[in-house]
Amino acid sequence: MIFPYFELAASLFILLFAFSIYSRHYENPTARFFARFALLAFFASILEYSLRIAFTLELAGILNRFSASLWSFVFPVFTHFCLIFSQKDSFLKKWFSLPILYFPAALLSVLFLFTNFMYVRHDIYHFGIANQPAPLYWLFALNTIIYVSWGIILLVNQYLSNPQIIERSQAALIAVGSILAGIVGIFTDEILPLVQGYRLFPPTCVFDIAIMIFFIYLAMRRYALFAISPALAADIIIETMPDSMVMTDLEGRVILVNEEAHKYFRAPKEKIVGSPIEELFLDKEKYNSLYERIVFKNKEILRYAADLVDPLGETIPSLINANKVRDALGASMGVVYIIRDIRG
Repeated sequence: MIFPYFELAASLFILLFAFSIYSRHYENPTARFFARFALLAFFASILEYSLRIAFTLELAGILNRFSASLWSFVFPVFTHFCLIFSQKDSFLKKWFSLPILYFPAALLSVLFLFTNFMYVRHDIYHFGIANQPAPLYWLFALNTIIYVSWGIILLVNQYLSNPQIIERSQAALIAVGSILAGIVGIFTDEILPLVQGYRLFPPTCVFDIAIMIFFIYLAMRRYALFAISPALAADIIIETMPDSMVMTDLEGRVILVNEEAHKYFRAPKEKIVGSPIEELFLDKEKYNSLYERIVFKNKEILRYAADLVDPLGETIPSLINANKVRDALGASMGVVYIIRDIRG
């Protein structure tokens, strides 16, 4: 009975995709929301795997109550993601948008958790333990069909109406994955068990949601779905700027240097980072004067002439622009120095 372990592997892949997207694009609201969607799907999937290998049918029933209640929310959250992706901000800002999205799922969750209206029983199959849906299970099937269809319609509309080729490609790829996963999952997991009165196929919900999430992940990797985050843009600018950049804390210890500064001072970044920037100045009084004007007088310094010295002892005549670095609330965090070599 290896089927449950394939479900476990698919669940872990979902978690991996969520972590990868969040860690790379956490500053992007769409990426953050998608990570939440994938994390919810992971918890639903891991509970699905757990009920499959439960020690008793009673324990499987308890696990299934929680798993099914999470599955009720997975598809509205998918639609919510599609609304954010297709930039339907006007709808999402309305007071009734969240009740429309999540009230049906909340109602289904109550039915799954506190009643026996959704399942007749739990049986042991060759692939593990699975539920036998009751007639009211059609409400869950309807919930899935409506929200998956809504999300796909948003994606298809984005593909047809967006003039940007990359965004159209993103929408098309996600739509294809969603259609494929939706058709298979709704047919095998929801419609057939209701019509046949028994499970003809092993449950595919974990694999279906993994496919859906994989296609979104693929769109992100192939077409830069979430674009360049501000943090990544800042890193690129810092590393490719033609001047040397040195950033210190308010006490003057170097906390960041770019690639140009590494070349400028002919020293590994690790040798510069953590040391006082004062050591890079030939005349320590010149540094003290510069530091006082920046830190205590809150002045922006432009074209400040000073002789710097590299670790090999060579003097480097330089022009320095310097200013405080502040956070979003205006609190001082450090000092940034932009240094230009003025040797002939």
